[in-house]
Formats: sequence, C-alpha cells, structure tokens
Amino acid sequence: MSENVSKERREELLGGIGQIRDFIATSPQDENTRRLLAYLNALEKDMKGKKFGLVFEQHREEIDHVLEGSVSVLTEDESLAIDNGGQWNALIEGDNLASLDALSRALRGKVDLIYIDPPYNTGSRDFVYDDAYVDKNDAFPHSKWLSFMEPRLKVAHALLRRSGVIFVSNDDRENAELKLLMDEVFGPECFVSNISWQRTYSTRNDSKGIVNEVEHILVYSKEPGWQPNKLPRTEKMNSIYKNPDGDSQSWASDNPFAPGAATHQGMVYAIQHPFTGRMLYPTVGRCWTFGQEQMLGYMNGWCEYRLEDIGDAKERAEVCGIPEEDVRDGVKAIVLAKPLEESRERAQEVYDRGPWPRFYFTKGGRGGIRRKTYLDSLEGQPPTNLWLYSDVGHTDEAKKELIRLFGGRAPFDTPKPTRLIRRVLEIGAGKGALVLDFFAGSGTTGQAVTELNAADGGMRRCILCTDNEANICSDITYPRWRTVITGRRGDGSEYSEGLPGSLRYYRVGFVPLDEDDYYGLAEELLRHTKELVELENGVDFDTDPALAIALTDEDLDALFAGGESDSCEVLYLGHDVLLTAGQQAALVERGVEVREVPAYYYRELGE
Repeated sequence: MSENVSKERREELLGGIGQIRDFIATSPQDENTRRLLAYLNALEKDMKGKKFGLVFEQHREEIDHVLEGSVSVLTEDESLAIDNGGQWNALIEGDNLASLDALSRALRGKVDLIYIDPPYNTGSRDFVYDDAYVDKNDAFPHSKWLSFMEPRLKVAHALLRRSGVIFVSNDDRENAELKLLMDEVFGPECFVSNISWQRTYSTRNDSKGIVNEVEHILVYSKEPGWQPNKLPRTEKMNSIYKNPDGDSQSWASDNPFAPGAATHQGMVYAIQHPFTGRMLYPTVGRCWTFGQEQMLGYMNGWCEYRLEDIGDAKERAEVCGIPEEDVRDGVKAIVLAKPLEESRERAQEVYDRGPWPRFYFTKGGRGGIRRKTYLDSLEGQPPTNLWLYSDVGHTDEAKKELIRLFGGRAPFDTPKPTRLIRRVLEIGAGKGALVLDFFAGSGTTGQAVTELNAADGGMRRCILCTDNEANICSDITYPRWRTVITGRRGDGSEYSEGLPGSLRYYRVGFVPLDEDDYYGLAEELLRHTKELVELENGVDFDTDPALAIALTDEDLDALFAGGESDSCEVLYLGHDVLLTAGQQAALVERGVEVREVPAYYYRELGE
C-alpha cells in the first residue's frame, strides 16, 4: 500500500477481501478466477505488510543488470604490488557493488569492522547514479540514493562477522532516511549510536540561520549487545591522580558509596570515625562500595575495629528509604575495638606516616570519608557520541594532510581526517581485525589502519574498494596509500620513513553466466580463485615461498615436479583436487599443512 491507513480501515479492507475470496471460491473456476484470486492474495499480503518504516521507489542501476548476467571476479595488477613488510592489505578498483559481490564469495561473515563515507546526496553534483549526476532538479533524489545504498548495505551486513560493527558517515540531508534503512537491514535492536562529529573549527561571520557544525556517523552492530573498546586515557585525565600519602600508586579521591541501598541492605551499616568517634552511614539510597568483611579489613588499617550490633535499624531504614519494620536484621556496625583516645592516637600515626588505607578521612583526618581510586586500575575512558575536532580532527586538517601527502596539492575535495577514522578503529577494531571500506575515496581508512598498526603493534588487515571515476583509484587512493607505506611520494620526494605494510591492487572484471557452458564457467572462475584465497587469508603466494596453491591436478603435479613443495609449509588445495598416495605421504613427512579451498567460492556452479 502506498498510503497510510488506520488499523480499523485496514481490518475493514481485509474483511472485504475475504468476502470477495469466499464468493469467488463458490463460483465456477477458470483462468480468470484463478488470476483474480492471485491478485487478491497479493493485495492481502500488501495490506498485512509493514505498518511502519521506510517507503521509497526502487530504481535499478546498470550494475544490477550486469550482475544478473555475470559473475564479478578480481584480477591482480602485480606491477602495483607493494611489500614493506607488515600486514597484507588490498585495494580493489571497480564498481563497489561488484567488488562487494566478489568479496562475498570469500569473506562472508569474516569482516570485523566496516567504515564507509558514501556520497551525501547534496544535490550539487556529488552523487552519481547510473553514470548521471543526481542534482537538485532530479524528481527522485532520495529514492535513487536509497536504492543505491540498500543493496550495498545488505552485502555489508552479510560480510560482517557476528561480533562485527559498521560505521556510516552522513550529514543532515539523508540522516533520517539512512537511519530507517539501517533499521531495516541491521534491525533497530542493533542500533548502537548516532555520533556527532564536529567537522569545523570555526564558522563564518556571514553564516545565516543555524550553522551546521556537525556531521553524523551511524553505528550498527551485526548482533545486539556490541560493546566498544575503551579509549586511551589522556594526560589531562591522569593529571588529577596524585600520591600525597606515599602510596605505591597514584590515586584520586572517589565516592565511597554505590547505588542500590534497598537491594543491598547487607552493605548498609555504620562505620565509626577513628578520629571523632561519630557513626558514618552512606547517603540516602546508597550503600558502601564493598562488602562488610572487606570494609572491616580497610578500617583495621587505621586502628583495631570489630563488628557490633548497635540497634540502628531506624538509621539504616532511612538510608534504604524503607519502613523500619522492613529493614534487614542482624547487620552489625563496624566500631572501634579500643577507646576513642587510643584509637585516635593510632589512626593519627597512620595518617602522619602513610600510606593511608583504601578508605581515608579528609581534612587532616577530621573530615568525611572518601575512597582511593588507583590510576593503574582504570582501563580507559568509554567513548561518547560527541566527537570534537580537537580530539579527532576537522575538514581543514584533512585537506592539509592530502596537501602534504601529494606535495603541495589536495586532489580530493571531501577527505576525512585520519584522526577521525583512527578513533573509529580504536573503539571498533581489535589488533587482529579485518577492516573494510567500500567507499574508499582518497584512502583515509587505509592510512589510518597502517598508522595505527605501526603505533600499537597491531596486525589489522584493510580492504579498500572504489571506482576509478576521474582516475580516483589509480591517481589518488593508490598513490596515497603507497606514500604512507613507502614514505615516498609519487615524484620521489620524501614524505616519511615509511611504515610496515603490504598492498595488492585488484581490478573487478566479469565472467558471463552461461547455463549451457558449465565447464567453461568453472574454468573461468578457477582462474580467479587465487585472488579470493589471498583476500580471505591475507596471504601472498608470489612473495612467500612457504605458501603454495594448487587448484588443478596439473598445478599439483607441477608443484612436486618443480621442487616447490620442498619449501612449502602451507598448501592450499582446490576442493576437487585429489592427492596421490605418494604426494600425501610426502606432505605428511614434511609436516605441510593442507587447507582445502572452499567450495563456496564457486556458488554460481551450484556446488
């Protein structure tokens, strides 16, 4: 249904459909009645369909027609390979829907993190649909953008592993539509956050209306319950941690109480002050941070304490916010075991000598009670949904990065700052993560992954996909990544000392689907299997003598005949290649690990 209807109207229409169906069922049956019943069934299905969500007119791209009649494959341009040690990475040139189609045969359920920065559909010639710009005069700007994004997001969902997460940059123009689309593809229960990135550091004085200072990053997980990594603590955050008492660790003063008094009544009790003798209780609605036995141990660090029932049910009931008759019986207080003067003298010695126990007293010992939180016990800071430019960079910083990388010019208009993508990686990608960006643009994600690996010793792999419109892949994305890895710009000038990393360059091609030529299709797919094995496993057969691949019986025979199997440690074997008894024995004797190339690479063959 293309219009909204009320629940009552919907039920009325469904009742009418049912009456018509009953009438037709009792009438003579012929081709016309069968067609009418089929139409009624389709109409009823629409009426019972989605009650709330995104509705848009579907548009088909040329690539949709291409993929219906062919299989996307990858071919490496070996002349563009870069090997500077470090982890293996890939850059794929071609329509990104075709690239995703090829990747889905090898990486389904294996990608840890996806970041994309798709076109924003501003109406100012930034979004190309089917080789034509969608401008402000187009009658279907939103529908075309959503039709463009939907199939790509569906493949992205399939590529993510169960613990995976996707970050999608966008702005106000399509944020509402994108949120609904992401809800459909990933499920609203997998929504994680709508991050606001402060993209500018200053606003123009002649700006009118409300100035747009932020862009958005929608975050969705593959499954509910995903948790981000903690961010590193800053020097400013750590500066409040001191050591005034000569403790073995730096610490900061913290609240001694925790929430939940009514449900943790065993942790609501009095503690006698060792300097003043007064009874200390948690504030209303709260309890002590630790259990009574642990707290008794801390207090014994000041002087000798013991447990005693002091008949304080009324006081504990007030803290818990419950009637006195409902307060828990038998909860004793932690009281001084010696007279106050003797206890105070002992506590003063501890205060003057240090270090103080975990729970200490302010104002020279005469004030309230506080708790030490040690710096070494803190894991990091949780990320928020507000990312300031001071922390993750801004658009001007991103352009200056490109100018430096390309020796005085910025060949791309809308790059993202590397610090922004690095923040995405820090909270979403572990050190061994597989990262994918299929709107690679100038290649910021590749740079961010390479630099973060160098900084923290990670072994993240990164795959970038982009078309080559205006030679962006060959003239911008690839040179940028090459410069980061090698430390040399395209003109040979020095950019840096270089960073560990390897890069392989692939191009998307197509093999026609011919149902009448099964063996011809199988042979063509086999020619491109090596690339899929490299992508899935992050390996390079051309540079690593410990690796070998045999996709046919002829490949296997040549491997043994040429002596290449002597240095082999891992052999990737085609799923229908059979080892002879002699070959099997030789591999076992040498301790060679045999990995079968999976049949899912050839799904178009029906295997």
